[in-house]
Amino acid sequence: MEHVDILIVGGGAAGIAAAKAAFRAGCGSIALVDRKSAPGGVLLQCAHRGFAEGLTGPEYAGRLLRDFPGEVSVLFHTTVVSMDENRIARLSGGRTLSFHQLILATGCREIPMGALPIAGTRPRGIYTAGQMQEMMNLHGVVPEGPVVILGSGDLGLILANQIAALGRSVTLVEQKNTCGGLARNRRCLREYPIRLLCGQTITQVKGERMLEGCRLSGGEWIACKTLLIAVGLRPERTLIHGLGSPSWLHLCGNCNTVHPMVEGVTAEGTRAGIAAWEELNGSNNRLGDSEER
Repeated sequence: MEHVDILIVGGGAAGIAAAKAAFRAGCGSIALVDRKSAPGGVLLQCAHRGFAEGLTGPEYAGRLLRDFPGEVSVLFHTTVVSMDENRIARLSGGRTLSFHQLILATGCREIPMGALPIAGTRPRGIYTAGQMQEMMNLHGVVPEGPVVILGSGDLGLILANQIAALGRSVTLVEQKNTCGGLARNRRCLREYPIRLLCGQTITQVKGERMLEGCRLSGGEWIACKTLLIAVGLRPERTLIHGLGSPSWLHLCGNCNTVHPMVEGVTAEGTRAGIAAWEELNGSNNRLGDSEER
């Protein structure tokens, strides 16, 4: 069985920052595991300029990776299937890895339509906002219009801006009485003819094979070909379910708490890397003291 001192799960901003911080602190045995083919996580699908000093997501990821230590073992196209209290991680392909310290940087998951009280069938044309962002920015997919977006937070507004710029009709539906999101993202409501309906939600969708439209809680029927769900995010911690809060476990980034800005994710990753190294040193010192006695 292979062994590392620090195992990091997740190769987004938090995981990258954690690996760099742990290495700079003095740890020479680090593995970073990610299921995708390249580091950067969700940043890679964020084409808008809203990171640090006006960078796109890929640009911000590239800046983070400039001085990434080559000594860190990076395992892409690899999924951590399970984790146990004996500090053994089982990876896809039958590989196992033991570790002293674990840094979880798995990000968050979107709340899907299936978790919402929306009646009707599930025809083609319904996606989470993150799915559509990835499809548009990484695979060149253009959504069919008219488009309805449920949720006016930052991601909903960013997609509304991008889709409206393509000439598609966009309607934003927001359950709260005011539009959410940062002021810089709300500018799209002034720049494009985006319809914003506050104080309502979607109660029903219609369509068999293809989406035909949706009904609002106020009774209005809106014809649409694409529906995007942008109602929120949940920290992704499935991997550590049932493990409690052992001293060897460190959470950082959006799997710890959903951050409004990527700078907070990066800073928390840095702190987690240092904390894991300090805990590792403390464990080794305690073991050495015990052996001397």
